[in-house]
Amino acid sequence: MDYNSLAMLKRLRIQNLAIIENVDVSFHDGFTVLTGGTGAGKSLVIDSLSLLLGARASSELIREGAEKATIEGVFEVRLSRLRATLAKLEIPSFADELTIERTIGRTKNYIKANGKSITLGELSEIASLLADIHSQFDVIKILNPENYLSIIDGYSFELVEPIKKEYTGALNAYKESKRKYEALLLDKKRLDENRDFLEYQYKELKAFNLSEGEEEEIEEELSRLKNFDKVYSLSKEAEEKMNSDSLDNLYELKTILGKLSSYMPSLKESSQLIEDRYYELDDLFKTLKKDFGRLDYDPDRLNELTQRSFDLSALKRKYKKDVPALIAYLAELEGMLGKDGNLETRLEESKKEMLEARKEAFLRGNDLSSTRKSLSASIEKEIKRNLKDLLLDVDFRISLESGEDNESLTENGIDKVDFLIETNVGEGMKSLSKVVSGGEASRIMLAFKAVFIAANRIETVIFDEIDTGVSGEAAYAVSKKIAEIALSRQVIAITHLPQVASFSDHHILISKAVRDGRTYTSIKTLDLEGKIKEIAHLISGGEITEKQLAYAKEMVMNKGN
Repeated sequence: MDYNSLAMLKRLRIQNLAIIENVDVSFHDGFTVLTGGTGAGKSLVIDSLSLLLGARASSELIREGAEKATIEGVFEVRLSRLRATLAKLEIPSFADELTIERTIGRTKNYIKANGKSITLGELSEIASLLADIHSQFDVIKILNPENYLSIIDGYSFELVEPIKKEYTGALNAYKESKRKYEALLLDKKRLDENRDFLEYQYKELKAFNLSEGEEEEIEEELSRLKNFDKVYSLSKEAEEKMNSDSLDNLYELKTILGKLSSYMPSLKESSQLIEDRYYELDDLFKTLKKDFGRLDYDPDRLNELTQRSFDLSALKRKYKKDVPALIAYLAELEGMLGKDGNLETRLEESKKEMLEARKEAFLRGNDLSSTRKSLSASIEKEIKRNLKDLLLDVDFRISLESGEDNESLTENGIDKVDFLIETNVGEGMKSLSKVVSGGEASRIMLAFKAVFIAANRIETVIFDEIDTGVSGEAAYAVSKKIAEIALSRQVIAITHLPQVASFSDHHILISKAVRDGRTYTSIKTLDLEGKIKEIAHLISGGEITEKQLAYAKEMVMNKGN
């Protein structure tokens, strides 16, 4: 095994997590087993590793009496993909080591990678390259057909993902074009059902000749006409002021300052300012005089504007829309009624666009389907080999069918998939989810894990009682398969089986004790003698005899035989 290219767990430190007060354990390459009695804390070790790999935290895990729980994992990083991810996230590199620390507080949690605070999402991104944890949930997953497409895609994620991305883009384009076409169809349906009424609304609104800003202009002109006496009187007063000699005085002041500035340069700026203001006021007065000169009281115009204002108010109440909304609705009616002459054309173009988008979605879907069928053939071959290694004399096949109707265009592609198995010759292929027993499910899960671990280059694998329900000769086969996986990566397994434990390169014992009314978990790495004794304990389930010790020693020396 070349460990120079791996990411490997080297150390795990846990503080104040449930019954664990403070443990610090080292891990090594190859195959490590964890054993211990029920409730000793094995699941807490898995929980701790899960937290380091992105699981959500709960303050309920904090040990009674403590304010926080801390889990720290040290990984050896010699994997180029992982290094690239750390660099992208701007996480500092420390001598090929990555330290992940999670702190669970009563009110707030923290995550750090090599001392830098990171988010849970960033931790999950890193963790996907660090390790994979098998749990009982994975067995449930392998027996649920809804997960099968993602399982197939996961066999070669880097190959499938860009093809699936193209399909998703084409599917979204089809959905959008379909939405637009259906909206036009709805418009046409509304039109067909309500043409007379809509025609009436169109003619009424069109006759009003509505325009943006009309109401404001009417109000302004009405205000002037309704108050004409006051407006006229004030305008005359303003004209008198403009006709006074104030502007002439300003002109003379401008002239005087212009002459003075030749002797007093400091006045030059003031002279220029007054000159500018003089000409500005002169222009302004001329404009005002023109405006005042156009003032005229027109009672007919007043009546006309009053009626227009009244009619607009009535129209707004009738349609429950303001004038801009009425103008927009008129434009909508023009389109619906085909007044612009292109409703049928738009429908035809929209339908054509939708059908082209549908065709493209199926093309991309078929690309994805072809890739999956190719992968399925490889998966079938590898799964069958591993099932045989695990003493399961069964036939296995992946059924993958591509749909051709609109319902087949799903977020996951156009395929329907099932995992089929024949457990007894002559009974025929049946759905894996319906015929597998507990012990078989564990071995089938291990077969899948072995295939996908290799395909996805998972560097550290953690098995949480994957040997559940297995005994006898099958237990030996499971042990051998786990040891085979450990030849090319780090494997950590919780087990109750002496056969599995005997195959391990390293053995860690987890135990608990009560001191001063408190429960404490301890973790100890066993030497060869301790390992043999613990395996003998697994064999006996109670008191250990010399015969069982001898048998345990023989198992360790002969790797489970």
